Amino acid sequence: MWKLFSASLLACLISSEAFSAQGVAYGGPVGGTDIQNAVLPDKAGFYGGLVVGYVKSYSLMGNGGQNSIADFSTSSGLSEFALLYIYPFKLFGGTLGTMVADGGGIGRVKLNDRYESWRGFNDVYSDILMWSTHVGDNPGRGLTVKLAYSMMLAAGTYDSKRIVSTGQNTFYYIPNFALTYLTGPNRLGDGLELDGHVFFDIAGRNPTTNYNNGLVIDIDAAISEIIGRWQIGVAGYYARQVTEDRQNGQLVPGDRFGIAVAGPVIAYSIPEWGASVKLKAQFGIWARNTAKANGLLLFFSKAF
Repeated sequence: MWKLFSASLLACLISSEAFSAQGVAYGGPVGGTDIQNAVLPDKAGFYGGLVVGYVKSYSLMGNGGQNSIADFSTSSGLSEFALLYIYPFKLFGGTLGTMVADGGGIGRVKLNDRYESWRGFNDVYSDILMWSTHVGDNPGRGLTVKLAYSMMLAAGTYDSKRIVSTGQNTFYYIPNFALTYLTGPNRLGDGLELDGHVFFDIAGRNPTTNYNNGLVIDIDAAISEIIGRWQIGVAGYYARQVTEDRQNGQLVPGDRFGIAVAGPVIAYSIPEWGASVKLKAQFGIWARNTAKANGLLLFFSKAF
């Protein structure tokens, strides 16, 4: 569950397949974070999640955010399974959890006169440790805060000679924090929810290319309304590289990454199953040194 410079999936889906010579990882889980992003389940135990998605792109954007002169198109799909464990004890009144996720991707890319198909396993993403606590005396309403340390482990399929690889051959270190605020009932429904999540994506060195990507800051956000079992809103993210890349210890100027996407999100809770279903569409708004794409994501989660 992660995002990166990719010819593959948008939103978090642009997180799994990277152009092989260098890839830019950013953010958190595949599919991105959106609604209820600071909230962890109260009950200790295991929870499972599945994400499937499809993305198509015809635009490879240049350094100034304009269309590249390259003739580029791609279509791809991805599936990802995640396992969350909630610990049976609290820390300073907050809930503790650990999550690990992996999956694979398949797709086809055209770059000028070169065509390639690919398939492979993704890098492993893990929220090594998450801590979530509710602020205030009204459970379920008001502010929830989450702090986490996450990583992306270089375990995916990687080939530096190909246009696209599902792995990056690079470890990422990702401290992050999230906020969720839920109001009381209003004229539209049971409450307005505001969500924000900030990731600091710190890249290790790719030992094959001796390349280090610069620091990327990713901000995920959502606004939604809860109406009974339904939650309906808009979600998106903005990610931008804030330091230069390095190769062989030397600065590589003019190659900073950026992307912004947004789209509708709708979720349905099934409490009698301990489950929920979510559908999210993402549309590329702006991109720099990456593909601008549109994607559709379907999520299913369930308590074991």
